[in-house]
Amino acid sequence: MFSKIALMLAVTAAAGTTAMIGVSNAEARGGGKEHFVQDYHFKKPMHGYSGRAGDYYCDYIRLPERRCMVTASGQERCKVVGWTLRQTCY
Repeated sequence: MFSKIALMLAVTAAAGTTAMIGVSNAEARGGGKEHFVQDYHFKKPMHGYSGRAGDYYCDYIRLPERRCMVTASGQERCKVVGWTLRQTCY
């Protein structure tokens, strides 16, 4: 299973990533596991793997990136311009 995660990370690294890594209170005290969240940005929706990877459980969420404009008639129009695949492992 870990190889699926590693493969997904290698593929998404080429697409450009923004990482947010957090350390839990237990990890800061010297015990427990690290919890981390990482975002991958794509032009189209991507599927992620959800399940166990070693000692961690990882899950992925697809989030649309929208660009909104107000038309001359006062209506707001939104368009999906990209997608974020958010990986959470704990």
